[in-house]
Amino acid sequence: MTVPFVTKITLDVTSMSAGAVMSAPIGPMPFAGVVTLVQYVPAQSQTADTAVAATLRAYCLYNRGPAGAGTTSLARAHITSLIASQTAFGSTSGGLTDGIASSIPLTTTALLTVAAGDILEWESSTFSGGTGLRDVGGRVIVTLSRI
Repeated sequence: MTVPFVTKITLDVTSMSAGAVMSAPIGPMPFAGVVTLVQYVPAQSQTADTAVAATLRAYCLYNRGPAGAGTTSLARAHITSLIASQTAFGSTSGGLTDGIASSIPLTTTALLTVAAGDILEWESSTFSGGTGLRDVGGRVIVTLSRI
């Protein structure tokens, strides 16, 4: 029996104001594998922020392929309010909490395979015409298992 080789790839992201959009490359991927977990660890608490339906933020991890131009979404979460922020990240404790890792829901299993050399991209943006909640910044952790 062979145990799969697992590695964690990290990206530190800075905080941004409510309307700001940020994308940053992660990679290239060191080997062909499957993304098994995507986590976001905020640098500070978001509980003091006010959020209404017009203040939306989206977090997404894309596979941009070896040329950096692909559009495959690997993981995505939308924050529509402080309570919904934790619902989107799989908890019910209120806004994003400083230093607590939150899992980002993965997309279809068939889309989670990456090739050696693929470039992943983390994007934090406003969503669906909203003005956007601020992004508190933090660390993105992508867990990759060799296939």
